Order: sequence, then structure tokens, then C-alpha cells
Amino acid sequence: MHVIDRHAYANRGRDVDPAQKGVLVLLVLSLCLLLDRPVVGFLACGWMWALATFWAGLPPGVFGRLLFGEAAFLLFAVLGVAVSVSLAPAPPLGWMVQVGPLAFGTSHASLDLALRLATRALGGVAALNFLILTTPFIDIVELLRRMRTPALLIDIVTLTYRFIFVLLESLDRMHNAQDSRLGYSSFRNSMASLGVLGSRLFIDAYHRSKRMQIALESRGSSGDLRVLSISYRTDQALWLLGLATIASLLIGRVLL
Repeated sequence: MHVIDRHAYANRGRDVDPAQKGVLVLLVLSLCLLLDRPVVGFLACGWMWALATFWAGLPPGVFGRLLFGEAAFLLFAVLGVAVSVSLAPAPPLGWMVQVGPLAFGTSHASLDLALRLATRALGGVAALNFLILTTPFIDIVELLRRMRTPALLIDIVTLTYRFIFVLLESLDRMHNAQDSRLGYSSFRNSMASLGVLGSRLFIDAYHRSKRMQIALESRGSSGDLRVLSISYRTDQALWLLGLATIASLLIGRVLL
């Protein structure tokens, strides 16, 4: 989270209107879902990586590492689609392995479905990665206000985002305190320390939220959290690159 937040404030597209980036991301995400072809997902990943690296000036490995972690998670998610499990021998498939009473098998149809699901999800995730790596959270909040999002929902999102960093700081401090007292010297100690860490972190989050509520009420808060917005600019190059991205996705769907 700290890495994402740091790059969101330090890239070349920081002052570009978040609505412009949001429209591009929404179009790419929609095309990945509607066109439903592996090549569209791969093209979306490539374009989003290129825009984040060359247009926004982010280090090439940042986008790649983030996408790789999400791809690993998606791989485990689609295994249930690609591989079928049955108690009785199934009809001949692409391949089948019998392990005791269980039969593990797959087919070309299931592999194709798993591939389409994974690439479609990965293309959409790549588009969202581009948005979060080039747009600070306060700009996203401003964009939500311009879209007439209910104030209560914006406040919940804002407080949740704020508490992520607060709890990460508390987690790091508690873990260091336990580690300095040999709390993770063995597997048994590690399990006990993790249990204590989870319970203490929950209590700490509860007390912090109560203190924040008291602080807001003492300052006359009406329940609507406000953030200062900056002057944004419109980048014509991003429009051209966005059109090229959309055109390549449509062409890829037609030709492949």
C-alpha cells in the first residue's frame, strides 16, 4: 500500500484530470468483460503497462510485480474451473488422473473457459492498476464527488483507506515488539503470537475508531468529510493513446 501511494503522488500523470483516466479505465474494463477473448485481456495488460511505464513514468517493475501477484492469485482461482473432480470415473477428457476414489480431469472446453476467465479478469485488473498507480486517493474521492456518489459511501471509503495505513503501522509495531521477545522463535510460539497479534490489532482498531469519532464530533463535524482538490489538466496525448488502446482491443477481437 505504501508503494502504491508513493507512486500515485510521484508520477508524471499526477495532475491529469482523474475523470480522463477514469474514462479510459472504464472503457478498457468494459471491453475486457464484453469482448471475452484471451487476446483482448493480454492486449489490455500490455497497453496498461506501457501507459504506466512510458506515459506516467513509473519504474517498469512496479506495474509488473503488482500484476504478477494478482495473476498468481487468479491462477489458483481458475483451477476449480479448469480441473473437475468426481467420485466415479468420468468420460474421457483431455486427461484424467485417478487418485483413490477421486478422478481429476480436464477438457479443452474447461481449459478454454479458464483461460478466458483469467485473461478477462487480468485485463480488468491491469486497467484498475493503472488508475491506482497514477491517481492519488484524494483525486479519486474528488472524482466520486463529481459523479454524485452518496456522501456516506465516500466517507466510509475514506475512513477505510485511512485506517489501512493506521493498522499497518500498528501491525508492524506489535510484530516488532513480539519478535524482540522471541515470540516467533518456534512454530508453537509463532501461532500463539499471531493469535495475540490479531486480537490486539482488533482492539486497537476499535479504540482508534472511537477516538476519531470523538475528535470529529468535538470539532462540529456534520458527517461529511471534505478534501482539498487541485487544479487538473487535460492531456491530449492520453486521449490519443486511449483511442489507440481501444482500437487495438477491438481489432484484436475481430482478427483473433
